[in-house]
Amino acid sequence: FKAARLQINEEFKKNRNETSEENIEKMIKMGSDVEAVLRETVLQVEHVAENKLLLRPREGLLLENVPYCDEPRKKS
Repeated sequence: FKAARLQINEEFKKNRNETSEENIEKMIKMGSDVEAVLRETVLQVEHVAENKLLLRPREGLLLENVPYCDEPRKKS
């Protein structure tokens, strides 16, 4: 998220003098789309010990969890 925040700030600075309503609306739409992707697909993980990570999933992120399987399912 830190990298995303830095990119957002950089884009804002780059486009702060934009006056075209159409371009501003496009940029707002893109920002909203990016936010949705980050919220729906990115997991937050924190190092809490040398060989230990703490997973912080958002509500709803793991609802469609499918167990890993080495072998593909056989078609019936």
